[in-house]
Amino acid sequence: MCPFWKRTRIDPSIAQEKVILKQVYDSGVVGIAFEGGEPLLRNDLVEILAFSRSLPLHTSLITNGTLLESRIDEIAPYINGVVYVSLDGLEETHDAIRGVGGSYRKAVRGINAAREKVSVTINTTIMAENIDEIESLVEQAKELGAKISVAVAHEYCNVNASSAATGKTSKIAHRLIEMKREGYPIVNSIGYLKVMAKEKDYQCKPWAMVNIDPNGNVVLPCYVHNDYASSVSIFNYNIKGAVAGFDWKKIENCTKCSLHCYVEPSLVLSWDFRAFMHWAFRVSI
Repeated sequence: MCPFWKRTRIDPSIAQEKVILKQVYDSGVVGIAFEGGEPLLRNDLVEILAFSRSLPLHTSLITNGTLLESRIDEIAPYINGVVYVSLDGLEETHDAIRGVGGSYRKAVRGINAAREKVSVTINTTIMAENIDEIESLVEQAKELGAKISVAVAHEYCNVNASSAATGKTSKIAHRLIEMKREGYPIVNSIGYLKVMAKEKDYQCKPWAMVNIDPNGNVVLPCYVHNDYASSVSIFNYNIKGAVAGFDWKKIENCTKCSLHCYVEPSLVLSWDFRAFMHWAFRVSI
């Protein structure tokens, strides 16, 4: 589960955000996803998104969806990627996990409001509390006209994730493969779903994705491996130098997680033909 909502530091100024984004773009990054906490809480979000698009970066947003209905009109012109909306289960389960009554209905209203203006993908983390509802969530995504992406819960250093039993995770992974082949709007590649089922190995390549924390620090090698810590300031070092100076050999055989944001690009960069065809041409074989 994501621990980022526990951050207590003050957000960077708009001027600092622009410095960070310019550095990100100059490093060779082509796409960015703004996450939180909750990015829609920022009053200056539109200015940040507009600057991102002006660079130009392929711009996406990750949200819990509760404010999406009220803000979609102002942010939509600057989203040429995807708006990812987190749903942790069906209504009762989602609200229980989030600890906020009514959050599921607000998220669904946000999806309905956004889907005609931007591409929408539901983000679902598979855990013990919701694993029996994953198939229903995929069906609901189709009904809502949205895509859906799944990932397996990972226990960060300061967050207790209720990971589902391996046998149940493998079973739902097989069902998701079937549903994908049946035409359901599952974003994940079949290769990732096989990794989820513990039937496929991969070598992680975390350098394919750059993480910048709210203070402008480059997170190396990734949030998972170093338990959410970061130290290299983007205001003191450039991203290329920070990434090039890291000793990637010490984590080249890391298997601490199976998060799709690391597994999917790692499969493609490992010349996994099926994963490449999936992401390059949307062909699942």
